[in-house]
Amino acid sequence: MTYITDNIIPGNHGKTFTTDVNEASEKTKLEAAILKVQGVVKVIFADTFPLEFTVHTDRVVKVSEIQSAANEWNYHVIAKGPFFPLF
Repeated sequence: MTYITDNIIPGNHGKTFTTDVNEASEKTKLEAAILKVQGVVKVIFADTFPLEFTVHTDRVVKVSEIQSAANEWNYHVIAKGPFFPLF
């Protein structure tokens, strides 16, 4: 992998993840777990299926740290690619 795919770079773009969370109470637990990771400043959920959320940081944070935080509640999160297709 590369530095960009393995880490969340600080800034206004963040990194988008997909998850298997379904209910509002599960979203709240997942958000709280992710916000405990040092460097995470904001978690924004999108109204999509499967559920997607974006993590914003104030320093470089490893994607594996976000995945470990979610795994504590038995949720799974998968980082999406850093670039979107142009067509």
